[in-house]
Amino acid sequence: MPRIGDGTAFDYLRSGESAALDPFHLGGPLVIDRVLSVTLGLHVLAGVVALLAGIVALVTEKGGSRHVRSGRAYAVAMGVVVVTAVPLAVVGGSWFLFALAVFSGYLVFAGYRALATKRPDGGAAVDLAGHGTMIVAGAGMIAWGGQMTFADSFALAPVLVVFGAIGAGLAVLELRRLRSPPEDPMVWFYRHVVLMGGGFIATVTAAVTVNLTMVPPLARWLGPTAVGVPLLLLTVRRYERQFDAGDSGTAA
Repeated sequence: MPRIGDGTAFDYLRSGESAALDPFHLGGPLVIDRVLSVTLGLHVLAGVVALLAGIVALVTEKGGSRHVRSGRAYAVAMGVVVVTAVPLAVVGGSWFLFALAVFSGYLVFAGYRALATKRPDGGAAVDLAGHGTMIVAGAGMIAWGGQMTFADSFALAPVLVVFGAIGAGLAVLELRRLRSPPEDPMVWFYRHVVLMGGGFIATVTAAVTVNLTMVPPLARWLGPTAVGVPLLLLTVRRYERQFDAGDSGTAA
């Protein structure tokens, strides 16, 4: 069965084989094709909105009204991206896309929740569920990607290993912070920067993989992470020095 992203998924859906997706004859392949076309359109549109809103949130004053509004728009747009990616992945038979949707969604979820869990009344139940899901999914991504890497059966298998390790590692750290809150009162801010920044890296990665087709696949998928993660760490370090110096106001 073809996969979403290789240019053949909709050809498959237009074929007679796609009738298997409509066992109750609710509309046939044409209706399914139209529904998926709309879903794909929403997915792409939400991705564009997320990219633009993420850029605005990145360059505006942290804590300011423009940053807050653009950050909310980014989170909502990424929510649409993740939700629409699920049916596209399932119909296209792409567990790879499904795993990446979980990973991207988790980063934005955890980054948004970092703002809530800075307070004592943070919703522990939803946090435990989110972090636990990422740990399980991350372990699966590492195992599956590792198996395919050693078997040399999937060129992008290392991507699953890297993203699975990042997601699971961050989720473990988040659970530890929930159980033993750190003394530094600004840790919530650093978490927000790293997690939402990681989500934005995922957004950029999606744009790069779709548009920079002349770049080798692994470089497209892992390049933004290789560049973005060190920049995130440097950003956190800059804020640490800023807050240690006594400036706990809005951050630029």
